[in-house]
Amino acid sequence: MINELALAVIQAATEFLPVSSSGHLALVSNLISEPNLFFITFLHLASLMAILIFVRKELFFLLKFNKESNKLLCYLILATIPAAIIGFLFSDLIESMFSSYLFLGFAFFFTGCILLLTKIKVAPKKQNWKNSLLVGIFQALALFPGVSRSGMTISAATFSGIDRQKAAKFSFLLFIPLSLGAMVLNFGEAYINLSLVVAFVVCFILSLLFLNLLYLIIRKGNFWMFSIYCFFIAAVSLVLYFR
Repeated sequence: MINELALAVIQAATEFLPVSSSGHLALVSNLISEPNLFFITFLHLASLMAILIFVRKELFFLLKFNKESNKLLCYLILATIPAAIIGFLFSDLIESMFSSYLFLGFAFFFTGCILLLTKIKVAPKKQNWKNSLLVGIFQALALFPGVSRSGMTISAATFSGIDRQKAAKFSFLLFIPLSLGAMVLNFGEAYINLSLVVAFVVCFILSLLFLNLLYLIIRKGNFWMFSIYCFFIAAVSLVLYFR
């Protein structure tokens, strides 16, 4: 159970902080044993429950079905399409990357570079279908382990001029259909035991804490600082590959 709890803590800490939860889970899973994709996906479900609580106001807004809420819903659907297509077409390739320290190293490095670029100030713009699609394309890249989903989506949104806090909330909303889709794809490997349940509860509670921490960091404009850690973990991954 200790291994499962360790993975639950890693998932909660890294899912919303822009350092790639899938990359960290793959990295640690490879050190412990072969990566268990259903377990990883199940932990994402715990993070999903935390998201639903955190963005409850936005979800109620979407249920109003007025002009503004319908526009936001369309943006969410549009931004979800690239990841759905890539996930369906390249699921086997993505799964194989979970066992590659070399790929993880380059993916973490790529994430760090994108995060570092958020230091560049961009003229503010309203959200539209073009920048929503850009966010979706960046999210599709995050299907590969080591590429941070929150890092890609929030960065892409800020690159296109969307307000940082709105970018974060949009990223959190996008997590909902993506995690549900991943759960469906891995449902055939489902199982249940005590370790899984305990890990789920731990991951859920900690996910709520780290969600609030990330939102605070974004408000203060320090999002780029996570690039330093990504460069570090990229180096660790490459050391493990060449050892």
